[in-house]
Amino acid sequence: MFIALAAAPLAGQVTVGLRGGIGTATLSRDMPRVEQGEGEGSRFGVVSGIDVGIPLGGAVDLRVGMGLAQKGGGADTPPWITAGRAFVDATTELDYLQLSALFRASTDAERGLLNVGVLAGPYMAVNHSCGIALTTYFPLPGSGHYRSSSARLPRRTETSCDGDDGANFGTADFGLAFGTGVEVRLGDSISLAFDVIYAIGLTGIDDDGTRNRHLALQSGLVFATR
Repeated sequence: MFIALAAAPLAGQVTVGLRGGIGTATLSRDMPRVEQGEGEGSRFGVVSGIDVGIPLGGAVDLRVGMGLAQKGGGADTPPWITAGRAFVDATTELDYLQLSALFRASTDAERGLLNVGVLAGPYMAVNHSCGIALTTYFPLPGSGHYRSSSARLPRRTETSCDGDDGANFGTADFGLAFGTGVEVRLGDSISLAFDVIYAIGLTGIDDDGTRNRHLALQSGLVFATR
């Protein structure tokens, strides 16, 4: 994810927003999977950050933000696992420090107590942590099979995320984000904001053309400066 910046200016003032929430991420690839079913799945994580809102005039403002976003998704099973690959699910876990500059157009409702807007703009993220989570499934006693959701006992382990394990991710991620947000005014200088933001990576983060996809749901407080 992506750190969304989606609260309207309070009375045309510069604002500061503090936000947090949850996100779900997947990986989109240009190259086909080596084996059917590999690389599927998503990663759930958190988003958090701080932003500054700058009014540009009328109903448009610019949100400049910085925060943390946990991305990733289903991955190919590392090649060094030579036995039982069909019973191992791999998830890439990528943690980013993310910067964004989003434009927001909004409109007031309910006598100015409710503000609804749409936003879009670019983001840039720098990867500061990368790992691969491996979940191995074992049959329940007497079940006789592995993949049934009612008959498996998972065991989770983690391994490094580097070229030796067949995953060579770059440090940067560039893309576009867009979404919608609702702000409820609580007072003259504070509002409560709820945002839904979808971010699309435009550049590959590895040699296979893998790109990030991230959907974030978050809320936070927005303060007008004096």
